[in-house]
Amino acid sequence: MCKDNKQTVKPKKIKKKKEELPPLRKNLSAMLTLQTFFVLLVVVAIALAMAMMYRTVLTANHLYGILSMMVPIVLLVSLINATFSRIMYKYLNDLSSAMTKVADGDFSVRLDAEKKQPFREVYRDFNTMAEELGGVEMLKNDFINVYSHELRTPVTAINGFAEMLLKNDGSVSNEEARSYLEIIASESRRLADLIGNSLLMSKLDSQKIIPDKKTYSLDEQLRRCSILLSSQWQEKELDMTMDLEEASYTGDPDLMQHLWLNLMTNAIKYTPKNGSVTVTLKKDANFLVVTVADTGKGIAPEERERIFDRYYQTDKSHTNRGLGLGLSICKRIVQLCNGSISVESKPGEGSAFIVRLPMQ
Repeated sequence: MCKDNKQTVKPKKIKKKKEELPPLRKNLSAMLTLQTFFVLLVVVAIALAMAMMYRTVLTANHLYGILSMMVPIVLLVSLINATFSRIMYKYLNDLSSAMTKVADGDFSVRLDAEKKQPFREVYRDFNTMAEELGGVEMLKNDFINVYSHELRTPVTAINGFAEMLLKNDGSVSNEEARSYLEIIASESRRLADLIGNSLLMSKLDSQKIIPDKKTYSLDEQLRRCSILLSSQWQEKELDMTMDLEEASYTGDPDLMQHLWLNLMTNAIKYTPKNGSVTVTLKKDANFLVVTVADTGKGIAPEERERIFDRYYQTDKSHTNRGLGLGLSICKRIVQLCNGSISVESKPGEGSAFIVRLPMQ
């Protein structure tokens, strides 16, 4: 009769791995431990220096006295460092976690910088950084969405109508061919304007000063701009009113003309038929104040906050074609002139863009 030899296998004891401290806390603890060690060395050095100063021989009693003085100091410093380590770790851990989220692409994270704590200013700077990075990300997305849409439309139109003309087998009349050519010409101009505005924005971004300044009549320039746009406001039967004081200004005439044409074009574009556009020029203390007002549909309060942002468009349907660079270019030109631009608007009552330029 065979007996089964049963072997009892004792389960191995699994040693629990000692939980490691996070790198941030480990580094902080190491730094504070080093600090405690230096405090200990300083205490010993002071004791030895005092002994040498009084020319005493270090006996056992002296050593006992030094140790009785050192031990409480070391314990006190260790306690303070441990408490300080826990407090500092909390703040630094919050900052480290937030920075990790930002590095992963989450720019919505914010730190509570209102509490009275040693990292309040650092938290505020972090929040500002995260907000700016979020703005850059938004600009990038807006640029991709808007720019791709605005460029694709004219290119598609030009390509489509050009192919139709090339494949003309006699089914396209002269009138239709002329209409197609007009569309191609119009879309080509639009494409050139889009590229031109993008290049101008890049140039203005890298520009810090206005080098080519001339003194000229600002009121006469505003009149000329309204005449250049006369076909547009006459087509819509708008009442164009000019209330201009005589004023000279020293600046770049071409850049300033771009500014005024842009503001007036927007006013005409967003003003309904039989409405009115008013351009005024006044002297106010040390400033020249130019206001371009219209009786259009106005701008909602939440949109006024972003109206000067690059690539931002209030018309999400793209009915009014553009790249959303016009007002950004205006703002940059005014900044280079050390001036300011603002907007006052009420939905349904129109808008007024106010430019303040310092008088030289």
